[in-house]
Amino acid sequence: YVQKKQKTLMSTHEQFKITPSSPAQLQPHRPRESFASPLNESNVTLSDIEQCYEIGRVVGDGNFAVVRECRCRDSGQTLALKIIERSKLIGREHMMQNELSLLGSLCHPRIVRLFAHHHTDTHSYLVMEFVSGGDLFEAISEKGKFSEVEAGIMVSDVSQALSYIHCKSIVHRDLKPENLLIERQTDGICRLKLGDFGLAMVVTEPVFTICGTPTYVAPEILLETASGMCFKLIGYGVLVDIWALGVLLYILLCGFPPFRSRERDQEELFQLIKQAHLHFLSPYWDPISEEAKHLVRTLLQPDPLLRLTAEQTLMHPWVKAMISICQEGVLTDEKHRALQAEEQSERLPKPAADTLPDNKLISTEGVPIYNAELCIDGQPKMEADRRQTIKTPPPAKIQQKNSKMPLKSINTVLVGYTFWFELLVNHTATVNLLCSYLLLCIF
Repeated sequence: YVQKKQKTLMSTHEQFKITPSSPAQLQPHRPRESFASPLNESNVTLSDIEQCYEIGRVVGDGNFAVVRECRCRDSGQTLALKIIERSKLIGREHMMQNELSLLGSLCHPRIVRLFAHHHTDTHSYLVMEFVSGGDLFEAISEKGKFSEVEAGIMVSDVSQALSYIHCKSIVHRDLKPENLLIERQTDGICRLKLGDFGLAMVVTEPVFTICGTPTYVAPEILLETASGMCFKLIGYGVLVDIWALGVLLYILLCGFPPFRSRERDQEELFQLIKQAHLHFLSPYWDPISEEAKHLVRTLLQPDPLLRLTAEQTLMHPWVKAMISICQEGVLTDEKHRALQAEEQSERLPKPAADTLPDNKLISTEGVPIYNAELCIDGQPKMEADRRQTIKTPPPAKIQQKNSKMPLKSINTVLVGYTFWFELLVNHTATVNLLCSYLLLCIF
């Protein structure tokens, strides 16, 4: 699939009373015990920062900031340096202040840590934990979809992070693959860390601000209720993050989002989200277990009162089963590679172009993809996004008519280890027809 990053969307009438801050007003966050910042003043120069940090390659970028790998010259510790050009934040200064105040107060293994921040006359420098695996969006772009075990571990990681912040009455409001960083393990499993708290806020009562990213926005953010002759929003809380988690799980398991507009129409997309008619399209969802589908349904409940919480998600039987498999060491390096090879050989044909959304994470067109940016009046701003090239699907399987049973029905362990005996007994003729490439993919 060709995939695109969706920009964070927010209204022009955020409910914050924030005034632009001078460098002297932004006090540096007290460093955590694991890192000692060599700078103490907020009003520093670029030369001061370069004397303390060896700034390296770019590892990420966004609308307002670029992230570089850096090394503390005193300790030699590898860190991430988020460099924000404050001139681009005029009118949105609260986004950086949110990240400083909220992220600086959080300490959880599934949340990217903020160690310190420094400010020159033109830029702000956030010293953060370095996570070397890139973001989840890049992994989805490369792999397309994930096994149930991998998806279950990722859902567990995100649920732990959400449970932690929700207990503090903090709603993230922009949960999406671009804001989830990958911590790769030696066994090949991807562990996730939640980052980018620019839209996060403390929730003490229903929130009415329209913001988020179209594909992941919850229906209660969009729903209105009649009051006399006018309409007003019904408000929302921390459970909008759970809806976004459901969208994320759907994408991880099949490779495309649950709600898609064929005509790149943002209003059509929002209408589909509000209707919340969930479909598990065949053949993409045929191999997925009913337990996984059940979790998707409970996360994508349109009524927030019926939606699971983060803690309930962690206790879901499917999530616990996937974690148990991982803890028992079933997914070893060798079996993980076998699983990846099997998934590559069994990758389903891609949907036709008219079945995929335009305001989506995934597209089948090798042309520039556009983003609809939500404004307070509902009118989208179209913005060109990254180009990517369509990946050529692997060769289709060869199956002989007189086979006793289809190849896809061969019993396999959850991690993808094929039983040789059953394959040879039932598919001797078919095996003889397979090319060496396909044999390599299967085994």
